[in-house]
Amino acid sequence: MVERSIAAADAIFGESVDLHDFLTWTEWSLARVGFRPVNCLPIVATCRDELMAGVDDAVAETWGRPFHAGSLGGLVFVGRTGIQAALGHVPGEDGRHRFVVFVLPHLGIDADGAVGQVQRRGMYRATTACGALAAFREELLAGTADAAVDPDDVEQSLLRRRLGRAIGSAPVPSLVALTELARRATVEDMKRYVDLARGSEPVDVAYVSGIVLHLPAGMDRVVSVEAQVVIDGTVLSLPH
Repeated sequence: MVERSIAAADAIFGESVDLHDFLTWTEWSLARVGFRPVNCLPIVATCRDELMAGVDDAVAETWGRPFHAGSLGGLVFVGRTGIQAALGHVPGEDGRHRFVVFVLPHLGIDADGAVGQVQRRGMYRATTACGALAAFREELLAGTADAAVDPDDVEQSLLRRRLGRAIGSAPVPSLVALTELARRATVEDMKRYVDLARGSEPVDVAYVSGIVLHLPAGMDRVVSVEAQVVIDGTVLSLPH
């Protein structure tokens, strides 16, 4: 079952990597440019789905307890105030502040290779992941997506507005394409929030993003990895 799911993932995304191997790579690569668990604060932008709890725990095991910034779909709505709060928690052993930002939206792939489906513990049938992104896509297909903010459904409302703006007049994307769009939009938003919050303080930031795939047997793998470091305004892309 797992082999079929991995094959489906690789056919869509190219090579995937085990979650723990991915985090080991982040630690090794970022150490070369001065980012170490003892001098950084990790910021995690992941979906609220319980399937992502293991991902959050794995980040904490490698980088220390993170500042959680994500909402439904893994999008980030904490804004300038949230990142200013995080700045107050960052180690500054050498007079510099360092963030490692993880942007990790997610997708399920079930035993038959169906994208967007995952077999959850104790359930007799597969369900959607990411449910928030899948629900938004269904609204787009039905022409019922409403950009107004619903006070009883704030996060999904903001997800509709943010991703609807990113889609514009383009055709409705596939769930894979929508998840990739969520990844790019969230990285873009995090960069803006950090720039708004930094003030005059020196802040070095590593932006690490990808898409987490939930496969059968509780296996998590990561695809579409991008990593970029900003130090004193200089941008460096890390090979992976």
